Amino acid sequence: MTRNITSTLLQLTSILAMGAAAPALAQTATAAASLGEIIVTARRQEESLQDVPLSVAVYDKSMIERFDISDLSDISRRTPNFSYQANSTLGAGQPVIRGVGAPRVGAAQSVGIFIDGIDTGNSAGLNLQTFDVERIEVVRGPQSTQFGRGVLAGAINFVSRRPNLEKLEAEALGEFAEFGQYRLEGRVSGPVADGFAVSLAAQRRGFDGFYKNNLTGADTGGSDSTIVVGGVRGKFGSEKQGEVYLRIAYNKENYGPPAWHQRASNTQTGAAANNVWFIGKLTGDPALVSHQADAYRGLDIEYVRTGLIFDYDFGGVTLQSISSYNKGTQILDSDFDFTSAPANFRINLDTRLEDYSQEFRLRSDNDSAIFWLLGGYYRKETFRQQDFSPASIFASTILSPVGNRLDRDTETLAAFGYIGAELAPGLKITQEVRYARDKIDEASTPRRTGVTGRFGATFTNFLPRTIIEYAASPDHLLYASVGKGNKPGGFNNSAGAGFAPVPDDLKSFDEEDVWSYEAGIKTSWLDGRLTLNASAFYLDWSNIQVNSQIVIDGRNIGITVNGGRADGFGFETEFQFRPVKALEIYGGIGYAPVRIIGYTDTRVTAAGLQVPNRAQAAGSPDWTGNIGALLTVPLSDNANGFLQADLTHRSTTFATEANLAETGSQTLISMQAGFTSGIFRVTGYVNNLFNNKAIDAARAFVDPNTFRRTFVVQLPAPRQFGVRVAIRY
Repeated sequence: MTRNITSTLLQLTSILAMGAAAPALAQTATAAASLGEIIVTARRQEESLQDVPLSVAVYDKSMIERFDISDLSDISRRTPNFSYQANSTLGAGQPVIRGVGAPRVGAAQSVGIFIDGIDTGNSAGLNLQTFDVERIEVVRGPQSTQFGRGVLAGAINFVSRRPNLEKLEAEALGEFAEFGQYRLEGRVSGPVADGFAVSLAAQRRGFDGFYKNNLTGADTGGSDSTIVVGGVRGKFGSEKQGEVYLRIAYNKENYGPPAWHQRASNTQTGAAANNVWFIGKLTGDPALVSHQADAYRGLDIEYVRTGLIFDYDFGGVTLQSISSYNKGTQILDSDFDFTSAPANFRINLDTRLEDYSQEFRLRSDNDSAIFWLLGGYYRKETFRQQDFSPASIFASTILSPVGNRLDRDTETLAAFGYIGAELAPGLKITQEVRYARDKIDEASTPRRTGVTGRFGATFTNFLPRTIIEYAASPDHLLYASVGKGNKPGGFNNSAGAGFAPVPDDLKSFDEEDVWSYEAGIKTSWLDGRLTLNASAFYLDWSNIQVNSQIVIDGRNIGITVNGGRADGFGFETEFQFRPVKALEIYGGIGYAPVRIIGYTDTRVTAAGLQVPNRAQAAGSPDWTGNIGALLTVPLSDNANGFLQADLTHRSTTFATEANLAETGSQTLISMQAGFTSGIFRVTGYVNNLFNNKAIDAARAFVDPNTFRRTFVVQLPAPRQFGVRVAIRY
């Protein structure tokens, strides 16, 4: 692995060195420009990135364009200690920050996903939310005070583009690439009256898929989507001290059957027939992609997301109100045995989601000697799901006329705040706290019995965080913090997936907790041409929600239990450097060897194996990193050429906590080149330049046709060439 990394680094260095020899860089008399200030809202107010005592990775509008960031996978490849793996069932994938994710399949995520600070509830339907976005912020570590529930590991906040109050803006973009991929989008924004502006943006995307279904010859893994976003913004008051912003977004998406396939176990681990496992590095083979899903609809997602934000500055004190209403539908219909067997494992789920929330925040000016915040939060979410999968999923593909039904209502009420003080010049201490109550009620009606089982529980938590920061100079900030995060509990709700009742003592599982201890430094050097930030942390993660099995009436019933704990030390560091005006170099590295302690996985023990006492969590890499450079060459008075190269790396991940079946490490190199001239920007690019074939993800699986232990793997995106043309006025 080290040899491969060294080789790719040398290749990247050679590419950059050739660019660095360009005549433009010989103009040493040209002064190098500073990197400029990056504004973030990681603490729900505008601050300079270098002044925030948190570990934050930020992508502004220009970086989103440069890196062509369109979903969580793109963000993860460029963010140390953040990884994202797609789900084999076409649903939301698994985001992991600092080694903390959701080991339980289908579990609530440990990473909160937000739009303008509004909880989305899950990451499904967010692949398009990087469209019409001003900034993306990845905040590492528990963020309970500022963001609330479900931010055990951290938060990702998409900050939308507000209508321009000063001038008219118009832009359009077209992108075309191999494998039938295209993107068309446009946006217009501007004032319609003094202090009042509107915006409208739309996007259409399509993709055939990278691979073929070998059973039918049809493309597989394709998608298409449409999104429309409208915004209204107004400022009012004698000094324009008040602002209101309304955003309404509609998106409709379809995802075809994914490019996953089975890999048989390669090792007999015991005397029994089911004592089998895969040991070693899993690989992908496009020739094994074969399924019966072409006739099914795949995954359809449709959402309406509405946010209303009101701010009013009273002079030293600011009031903010954040209101939201979201409604969505997800319909899943596909073959999930990942084989061409006629009696395929057809799954059909109809899910309806609806939520609304209201938040109030009253805060002082943080430049005062004493600063504070008081807030309250309410959220109501309804989840309705019917499972119309065939009554005998092993012998039929005909959908059931009656579905297994699951209804869930979640009500969250919270009070939060902080108080801080400047103890000495440059030295501040802040105490944050959040008290929250999550009331969850579920009703499950298996079609086999028609008898509704009802579940209910209230989870309360007290979540503190203490931050000490010291500004040693205007360019150097040191900080340390200790804080707690949590994720609510839940229920083993579907009465054994419709087969048998779960015993009373196993019907519910408790919430997860994590204590995070962090120290970091943020620095700026060379008159603002170099920024270097680093943080180190220790995590103590307890009551982890994990998969387990029990036997009821002779059937293996999958349930969730709180199993074991985890801990680990780690770090991340990021830099950005502009040695001369024409060249920018950037990168980062993350290390998060969090280990689960004393976890028993019944899938592993059934194979005659044991989970290591300190196990690496499934789907979570120890190492992540990236490095890249952008060279800009003047072509004329109003035109520039550019060349950009990027390398991203993640270390191996495991399919389960047994730590035996692994994906292998993955190192990707991408390049782009083009020019800007006036209002035009043209870019040609290649992703995965050297066609790295390491698989993206792996999961433990049971072949429903043979009931033998197998594994499923996700094929990677191969090398792809494309072009983008943008016009901005």
